[in-house]
Amino acid sequence: MARVARGREGGKKAEEEADPGELIEGADEVSFVLMAPGHTRVDIDVKAEDDRLRVESYDFKIVKLLRCVVDPSTAKTTFVNGVLSVRVAKRA
Repeated sequence: MARVARGREGGKKAEEEADPGELIEGADEVSFVLMAPGHTRVDIDVKAEDDRLRVESYDFKIVKLLRCVVDPSTAKTTFVNGVLSVRVAKRA
């Protein structure tokens, strides 16, 4: 499950339940893919933590809980044509 906060009229933020992006768990790594049209690489901040991924921008915040523990130092991100991809290795 992910929690997403999106900006609303008047600058107010409301949290809503959603399942943005696709989380793919492989044998050795976890991947996350998010469509983010209208954003650029500098608009988006990604943080890998032990059991979650945090993806934030000026108009959204996503916290994706993982079913495993990952090694944050291995996180690799790419952003091409409005598609964010994150790959992070599972901790042994």
